[in-house]
Amino acid sequence: MNAIQKPILKCLFATLLLVSFASAGFGDYRNRDESRFIMKPAKPFRPDKDVVTVVMREAIPRGGGYTYQYPRENPEPILTDKYAMEGALSMEIELIASDYSGVAICIAGSVDLTPYLEEGVLEFWIKGEKGGENALFVLVDDGVKTGGESMQVKLRSKSLGEITTEWKHFSIPLKLFGMTGVYWDAKNTREVMLPFGWANFKGFRLEVRKDENESFKVWIDDIVIKKHGKPYEGPAHYPFRNAI
Repeated sequence: MNAIQKPILKCLFATLLLVSFASAGFGDYRNRDESRFIMKPAKPFRPDKDVVTVVMREAIPRGGGYTYQYPRENPEPILTDKYAMEGALSMEIELIASDYSGVAICIAGSVDLTPYLEEGVLEFWIKGEKGGENALFVLVDDGVKTGGESMQVKLRSKSLGEITTEWKHFSIPLKLFGMTGVYWDAKNTREVMLPFGWANFKGFRLEVRKDENESFKVWIDDIVIKKHGKPYEGPAHYPFRNAI
């Protein structure tokens, strides 16, 4: 057999193999082990249909989500396995108690919450280092209506219950936050009140007012917005105005 015939025979052999696989079909190839194993159907993924958006669960939001803290000297929030209510991680948040300070957790893009204002809830777990911490629970919009400055709606933590040294679950009706938001106008050094952008929800913020705590460190877990929640069981003077 000469040098020219050998490559020709190799090509013919490869062609015969391809023809034999094609005649068998991919279905036969894929199911070749059916006689040996009992093939169980895969379980379909079942997401929690009641969750509108996840703000933080086991991770800082992906795909463009981010956190920020203020002032700049404030420690950055960190994910830690020291404590966790569910899963393996929670977020440790330490704020400067002697200043107006806060940490925000923002999702990628924004979410329209207007369909859920009547029955929707903000839910999360929180655990304090000392217990009795005094904070503000804040929702923020994307700032489109205010030139990039996020509008905020706020509720005092103590008006909803105590933060303790054990994990505590908060389920807060969205309607408690009200329709009026506020943002800081740095140019004119004043707070401005405008309608909150419920159609452009951006994230959750935890903040403290100056000198309302001796120190402030908490852990927070599983921050979500849900379409429905349990009936409100708060102070007798409900409804109360959101904190400005």
